Amino acid sequence: MKELLDISRVKLGNIPCLFVKPIFDTEKAATILYYHGWSSNKDNNLFIGKILAFHGYNVILPDAIHHGERGKLEKYGVQELRRYFWEVILNTVKEYETLINAAEDRLGISRHRLAVMGSSMGGFISSGIFAANKEIKCLINMNGASAWQKAEETYKAMDFEGKGMTDKKILDEIKIYDPLSRKDELYPRPILLLHGDADTSVPIDIQRYFYDEIKDVYKDKPERLKFVIEPRLNHYKTVKMMEETIAWLDKYL
Repeated sequence: MKELLDISRVKLGNIPCLFVKPIFDTEKAATILYYHGWSSNKDNNLFIGKILAFHGYNVILPDAIHHGERGKLEKYGVQELRRYFWEVILNTVKEYETLINAAEDRLGISRHRLAVMGSSMGGFISSGIFAANKEIKCLINMNGASAWQKAEETYKAMDFEGKGMTDKKILDEIKIYDPLSRKDELYPRPILLLHGDADTSVPIDIQRYFYDEIKDVYKDKPERLKFVIEPRLNHYKTVKMMEETIAWLDKYL
């Protein structure tokens, strides 16, 4: 596989990224932005980038703030979640324009053949970017949440201190950038949701809520909204999820 791919480290608007591309037909290749999860980084997800690139896609894997090359936290526990989780998500959504402009200039990719994808926290991020930017063709959310206010309500209910994961100032921003706040702007762009029904980190009920809230919006093209549930699966990615992902990208990107 190695000789079929070109892997480089680039800074796009001062955002450290990995860029993985096939050495064949690169000018025609569509591009996927892949966002990592909480406590992870771009390098930990390089294998996924390779799989996607091997199937003919350019892949950009950025580091989020407080992760990877952008300043690791000493630990990623409950207190750090409360302090930084939503800050990281919102910052990454806001810096999308900087990243994609730099990617166009430096890497020659087309912003008109673009998908966003992420796992866990990266699923939150990719959903937010997708909702805020109509140019993006399709979304793949693995084990993340696309209903942000519902997610915060869920985490607050799970918190034995009843604090949730943020303060009022951030809550106001969550409302603004919540993909559900822009649900009419999502249609008819394709959305693939992949989740385990035993997920204890991002409970599947959050994604069920999102799916139920937007399925009427997609009633004229229901095939463009797909929710794949893996039974007895906790907070993990699977081969089946990657198979679903490749099929979705091949169809819609």
